[in-house]
Amino acid sequence: MSLYGFVLFLHVAAVLGLFVCLGFEALSLFRLRRASTLAEARPWIDPVPRLPLWTGVSALVVFGSGIYLAMRMSAFGQTWIDLTIIALLLIAPLGALTGKRMRTIRQALTDASTLEPELFTRLDDALLKISLSVRIFTFLGIVLLMAAKPELSPSVSIVVSSIFLGVLAPLAFWRRRTLVSAAGTTLGNR
Repeated sequence: MSLYGFVLFLHVAAVLGLFVCLGFEALSLFRLRRASTLAEARPWIDPVPRLPLWTGVSALVVFGSGIYLAMRMSAFGQTWIDLTIIALLLIAPLGALTGKRMRTIRQALTDASTLEPELFTRLDDALLKISLSVRIFTFLGIVLLMAAKPELSPSVSIVVSSIFLGVLAPLAFWRRRTLVSAAGTTLGNR
């Protein structure tokens, strides 16, 4: 196997690793938000030990191997490469900000003796949902950029649309959940 083939394999494996990490993060947040007792919440506080470490390593491998592959293909200067790098650099601070908030929530859940209303407020933080959704949709947009290798206008459209869908997706879900919660409360009060 050539060095190029090995680096390409590492790149694809790290992309898959990032998707798995985002999936576990989504599952953890989903399950934590639905927990009604501390016993239900505890298994989801840290479902995969060192998930942020795995996410960081995968991201670094994606970035490093991507730069190597772009250099080997003489692809620097192509719009889709530049926008892919910009999109990756957008994902990183969102992940760091979310990670900081999730560490605070994990610590509060670890120290708690009961599931306090303040924890529900922290878990319902809009930033957690929007950040995760924007990162997932942007990452999917990056995969589309890598597969299609479009020119400037379609590349910009893909990145902007991905971010836009990432912001809109949780808003649609919140609206549905709010309506369902309100209907349940109304029925429960009768």
